[in-house]
Amino acid sequence: MKKSRPDRNNGGPRQNSSPPGASPRNYGLPLPGVNDEEFGGSLIVIEGMDGSGRSTQISLLTEWLESEGFAVQTMGLRRSGLVAKDIDALLAENTITRMTLTLMYATDFYDQLEHRIIPALRSDFVVLADRYFYTLIARAAAR
Repeated sequence: MKKSRPDRNNGGPRQNSSPPGASPRNYGLPLPGVNDEEFGGSLIVIEGMDGSGRSTQISLLTEWLESEGFAVQTMGLRRSGLVAKDIDALLAENTITRMTLTLMYATDFYDQLEHRIIPALRSDFVVLADRYFYTLIARAAAR
């Protein structure tokens, strides 16, 4: 029989550290005005280093899911209609500070969350994400 890993609480019972009103489907509180119980879709995140084949895997997975009758929506970094072109231009000019770039990526992600991811999940789509906000956190910490 496999032993379960003891909690940090000296091997005692696990304590629920979720804030009041938190959903078991979230890490903490959901976004304001968003009821995650309405989501019938699934979110699949593909992470990996540049050149590791994420785009290829997303393309293959999209093709297979659609052939199986699933509706698919894709998303990734710098694909927001709001700021994607601005991020690309600033990166090309090399005239952006790390903090500004982090805020621009956060804006890009939230715009996609609000206009692409949440509506797709509510409509029972499978959302394939070429990276997710964890990538933004890691990049900001490494810079």
